[in-house]
Amino acid sequence: MTQRYAELDALRGIAAIMVVLFHYSVKYGQIYGNPVEPMISFELGYYGVHLFFIISGFVIFLTLDKTRHAADFIVSRFSRLYPAYWFAVILTFSVIYVFSLPGREVGFRSALINLTMLQSWTGAENVDGVYWSLAVELSFYFIMLFLYITKQLSKINLIAIGWLIIIIGSRYLEGNNIIKLHWAAKLFFLLDYGNLFIAGIMFYKIMHGEERINYAILLVALIAEFYAQGKTAFLIAAYFIVFYLFAVDHIKILASKPLIWLGTISYSLYLIHQNIGYVIINEMRFFGILNPVTIIIIPLLTSLLVATLMQRYIEKPSLAFIRNTWKYSRLRDITTRK
Repeated sequence: MTQRYAELDALRGIAAIMVVLFHYSVKYGQIYGNPVEPMISFELGYYGVHLFFIISGFVIFLTLDKTRHAADFIVSRFSRLYPAYWFAVILTFSVIYVFSLPGREVGFRSALINLTMLQSWTGAENVDGVYWSLAVELSFYFIMLFLYITKQLSKINLIAIGWLIIIIGSRYLEGNNIIKLHWAAKLFFLLDYGNLFIAGIMFYKIMHGEERINYAILLVALIAEFYAQGKTAFLIAAYFIVFYLFAVDHIKILASKPLIWLGTISYSLYLIHQNIGYVIINEMRFFGILNPVTIIIIPLLTSLLVATLMQRYIEKPSLAFIRNTWKYSRLRDITTRK
């Protein structure tokens, strides 16, 4: 079983709340116009997803470092991602079908394709806009699984250096209109976010006392972010500092119970908060019960409640069922061979 760090759960919770507040305080207004100005305007919340990607780099390398068979990794990721996601797709599609959400409605065929989590590759619309990041995650999983199967993870430093050269080179060439890369190539090779996943891997290696080269790779990963994002990359630099402190065991104070709870429900919260939250705000507008506080608090509390129930009754039991079933089948196969 993969080791679980309370600090990572806390960071997941922070990332999730950042994204939620961004969608309710900024993104909703960009789409529909704010009926009243919200109590906050949390533009930096957009970069909560970037923190998720760093966490994913750490966790996936940790998982593969302790994985004995590729199939175990596949089952682990499937049980973690799909059951809660299927429920979120069905719930979100149903809520929008009943209450409507202009400009963000999708057809039944697109909803079915969404159940595969491969809609970004088929051209189908997302049932909820936040699902775009799942395509990025799946690309990272595929790359890391390939490296695991081909026994290349021991060369991850060299691979990371080459990957970062490609990332920075592609950004330079596109930024200067020298080439125009196909979206599929950028998604598959993570040319927009690969440096963040690489950073997470490096922090894992630093935690386990690896070489100085890991620090150099982190510096290049940060340079890649400054090249792409400019001033907002200072927030990513702050993420790097916090992660470094985590890696050297200096932020245990971060692992407070509220943040750990948020981290525990963060995946479900991420999946269901946006479009359902927008439906709630639209209904509030219809009944005229808006003010700068309620426009944030009511959809936030609703999303937290739904996410808590999802985590308890969908995400957690389905994950345990799938993994225990897989473990039992593996043990049975081993016993049969004997």
